[in-house]
Amino acid sequence: MEDGISIPEPLEEENFSGQFKLKMPKLLHKELMEKSKEGGISMNQYCLYLLSRGTGI
Repeated sequence: MEDGISIPEPLEEENFSGQFKLKMPKLLHKELMEKSKEGGISMNQYCLYLLSRGTGI
């Protein structure tokens, strides 16, 4: 702020539904489905695991 750079306000959690649509190549969709089946979990849970691992959350 001292340098005149604006700092955005934090985003409120209530503005997020926890859902979004993602388009991907068919081959990637197939591979994600196969990996999730191997792990005995849903593809949604598997993708959530991969995303959270990649972001460090």
